[in-house]
Order: sequence, then C-alpha cells, then structure tokens
Amino acid sequence: MRAALALALVILAGAAAGAARAQTPAEQVARGIRAYQNLDYDSASVMLATALTQQDSALADSDRARGLVYLGASELYREHRDSAAALFGRLLRLDPRYHIDQLVFPPEVTGLFQQVRLVTRAVAVVVPPVSDLHSAGQALSIRLYATTLHPVDVAVLRPNGMQLRSLYQGGVGDSLQLSWDGRAADGSAPDSGRYLLQVDSRGSDGHVVRSVVLTLDITRVRPDPLPMPAPPADSLFRRETAPGGSGLRALVTGLAAAAAVAVLPAIVTSWSSASTDRFVVAGGLGLAGILGFQGLRRPQPIPENIAANRALELTWQRRVDSVRAENVALQQEVRIVIRAGAGRVVEAP
Repeated sequence: MRAALALALVILAGAAAGAARAQTPAEQVARGIRAYQNLDYDSASVMLATALTQQDSALADSDRARGLVYLGASELYREHRDSAAALFGRLLRLDPRYHIDQLVFPPEVTGLFQQVRLVTRAVAVVVPPVSDLHSAGQALSIRLYATTLHPVDVAVLRPNGMQLRSLYQGGVGDSLQLSWDGRAADGSAPDSGRYLLQVDSRGSDGHVVRSVVLTLDITRVRPDPLPMPAPPADSLFRRETAPGGSGLRALVTGLAAAAAVAVLPAIVTSWSSASTDRFVVAGGLGLAGILGFQGLRRPQPIPENIAANRALELTWQRRVDSVRAENVALQQEVRIVIRAGAGRVVEAP
C-alpha cells in the first residue's frame, strides 16, 4: 500500500514538472509575477529566472522587461541586493527608457532602481524606418533616450567602418533630438549602399562602455531630366517670299529707250562725240532694262512674315534654354532614400 502511494506521488510530481516544462516563457513570467504578488519571493525568483535564462526563449522585449523588474524586486526582498541591482542594470541596458511604476513597487524597490539608473550609461536610438530626403532642409530624424547624463558620440560610418559624418559629440540627459541631411562631411551625397549609424556611450574614464549600431540602407535617386521641347512645326511658319513678276515690261522699256538713244543722237547730244556718247547711254539704258527684268523675276521678301518666323524661333529657343537650365539644377539635386534596420547593442568587454 505504501509502495503504491509512493509511486503515485512520483507520477504526480513528474506530471507537474512536465506541465511546468510545457509552459511557454511568457506563461512562466506570468506565474512568477503572481508568485511575487502572493509574497512568495523564492518561487517567484525561480520561475522568473527560469523563464529569462532558457536558451530557446521567445520572450518579447516587453515580457522580458516585466520579468526582469519583478525578478529584481524578488531578489531584493530575498536580501540579495547586489543581484537585484545587477538585474535592474540588465533591464536598463535592454530598455534605457524604462521607468519603474511607483504605484506598483514600494520605495525600497524604486529607490534601488533609480540608484542603478544613475550609474548605468546606456542610450536607446529611435529613427523612422524610411526617410525620403528629396529637397533641401529635409533630414533623417534621430532621437536618443538616455538612462542618465553621460557623454555620447554619434556618427555615420561607411561600409568599411570609416567615418562618413560625425553628427554629435557631447552630453545627453533624458533625451536628445538630432538630424542628418544624408550628406558626407564635405557636403557630397554618398553612394548607394549600406551604412551604419553608431552611438557610443562613454564612461567616466572616457572609454566606450556601450554602442548601439543601426544599419542604414541608402539609395541615391537622380530625377529624370525634363524632355526638350520639340521645334515648331513647319505648318506654323509663314512664307517669307512672294513670287516675282514677269519683268517683261522693264526689259521692253529699257531696250526701247536704248534704241531711241541710238537712233536719235541729236536729241541726246549735239557735240562732236555724239556718236560715241549715244552708244554709251543706249548701252546703259539697255543694261538697266535687263537688270530690271531679272530683278522683277526674282522672289520678293515679305518683311512681316520674316519677323513672325523669327519671333517663333526665338520663343522656342528660350524654352530650350529654360529646360536645359532646369535639367542642370535637377542633376545637382540628388534624392536620398534611407531605410533604417534593426539596432544591435555591443557591450564593452
């Protein structure tokens, strides 16, 4: 009978242990918090420590933070002050913005948490997932949240680790707002690629104690040039010349005058060289008739149409020059798209 009872107890204990192992880490955190609220600090510490130390733990950051603060409080009430302080420091490094609820935890817990905050140097970095910098004055917004006042260095690094741009060197208290215009130190736009935003927290001795590193995938986008205006259609131009006349009248008139001069020398001159002069005059009149004949047959310009065509060409040329100037300006304006990745924390050894 006693053997059967002992066997039953062993089976029940094994089942209880199996049920505990079957619980998710989040459920174990909830059980640990309930144990703390029931003042069972030993059980709370065991449950919470188990949930937080499992290798395959899939705790969300919010659940992990709750587990750490309740575990720290349980350790304090178990008179393990150093362990509680270490847990609070771990919590602040996980989330530098974390503030303990003074309505939930008594002064001895909140007081120790604040003491740990004052000596823990950590920063949380918040940037938008996507920033589209397509005009002057736009910039990537960078918000820093610090546990306590301490010096930080903020820089954008090239893919090879070399510094592209230093954004800030100085102290940060509760929070600090920074911005980056997406340019290198010399004002040039960086090539497309993966860059790093690194925020280093420094200790009292000046050494880096913690770094937050975010990936920044940068894409340079040049705007397409504006199309050049098409030249005016031929149908818009006016005829610049009119067809010439026959010129026959001018030719006949010139030849008739020449013949008259040649036949009637006494009318032209009365001196001794009249025979020679009459032929000179006759030749001149005949040549004038021929030139008049050719001139009148040649197409005649139309001044008002010529002026209208020149104005049309000038208007088109001005539009071409304007578009060329706009394209030059567009090529100098580089649109930059920045996609921020998840951050990782590097603790100093």
